Amino acid sequence: MEQQTIERSTWIAAPREKVWQAVTEPQHIAVWFLTAMPGSQMKRDENGKLSLDMGFMVADFAVLEAMDAPRQVTSRSLPDMLLATTYTLTEENNGTRVTVRMTGFEALPEGEGRDRFNLSGAAWEEALANLKAHVDGAELPHPQASVGPLFGFWREPKEKLAIERTIWIDAPRERVWLAITDPVQVEQWFAPGTTFKSTGEGVGARMYIVDPETGGETHTQVIDVYDPPHRLVTRSTPTAPDTPTTTSYRLDAENNGTRLTLTYAGYELAPADTRKRNMEENAFGFGFVLGNIKGYIEGTAMPQPGGF
Repeated sequence: MEQQTIERSTWIAAPREKVWQAVTEPQHIAVWFLTAMPGSQMKRDENGKLSLDMGFMVADFAVLEAMDAPRQVTSRSLPDMLLATTYTLTEENNGTRVTVRMTGFEALPEGEGRDRFNLSGAAWEEALANLKAHVDGAELPHPQASVGPLFGFWREPKEKLAIERTIWIDAPRERVWLAITDPVQVEQWFAPGTTFKSTGEGVGARMYIVDPETGGETHTQVIDVYDPPHRLVTRSTPTAPDTPTTTSYRLDAENNGTRLTLTYAGYELAPADTRKRNMEENAFGFGFVLGNIKGYIEGTAMPQPGGF
């Protein structure tokens, strides 16, 4: 299979040791990398795992490996480490050439990596410009640059704008299908103590949260695709000014288990002034959702046991 790669480069007027600190130490990474998430903090443990503390939740999103200071380091996205970003630092003209190479898109379900390229490539251009400014001690040129597309979490399929997260679960597809379609089970991993109900199975059926005061439907999702145990697509039924969205779950057999891929689309209809911020938060939020589904099915700890 042809390897799909994003590569971007910039030159910085600083020695490699200083640039190395900027790309590996959390207090530096937070300055140029987390520009669109003010108030968030970056942490790195003794094993190289990077976590994002957003106050209301902590997301483990990458791990640094193959560290060859001050020359090269690779960051792999969590939880499945499918996408790899390698930083290579070379001496050039009394400064440092930083080259970022992002690979692993072909490992995503059905090779769906191509429509991420423009978003990820443009995001890395902004991120490297911010990195250069940070090392230079200058003002960041892109103070609202996003993290999501740097990890391949944003997609642009067929003139839409979406985020997508994926996780492997140690269970057959039939078990995972029940967890995402049975209202009683959805309650356990999404919002414990909240009553979920559905009007049945198949296209046109509705799943919703019961309003505890009126008994009516709230947060209704209408099923548009129902193909057990392979694919489920639902759409929201919002009232103005909210815009409609679609949520797609795809279940693929993999390594005697199931790869569950969640795609959340419809951001192209959202107001431009709030779109990037919402995509940024949801990219990590849906990572927690998948982590909860995995933990619930496998009987292990859920990252957000209190729900969402």
